[in-house]
Amino acid sequence: MRAVLDTNVIISALLFDGVPERVVLLLLGGRGVIVLSPFIVEETSRILKTKFNVDPAHIALLQQLFEQAEMQYFQPYLHVLDDEPDNRILETALTGHADYIVTGDKLLLAQKSYKGVKTLKPADFLGL
Repeated sequence: MRAVLDTNVIISALLFDGVPERVVLLLLGGRGVIVLSPFIVEETSRILKTKFNVDPAHIALLQQLFEQAEMQYFQPYLHVLDDEPDNRILETALTGHADYIVTGDKLLLAQKSYKGVKTLKPADFLGL
């Protein structure tokens, strides 16, 4: 199973106990492949710094996540959704041949599926 973790899931997993953290730990534990892109890494780091005043370099779980993830490199090419960052999530999933996008983003969740990639809330992903 290959899954793209949206920025909101990663940040929730790092800063709060709960379902997103369980998703990250499950995947890091070998139950699937985490697919990320430089866009997701950059956005996660930026939000941690600006919104939460947290230095990403000091979060061991984040470093482990970035090291274990399969990184996908591409030039932006999709303009399916109105929110450009959401298009980068879709591109990461397509380029990385992901089965799932795990997100809390309502716009992405409304897609349900895009070119064979299913979009799920973290709790629904755990229920697979």
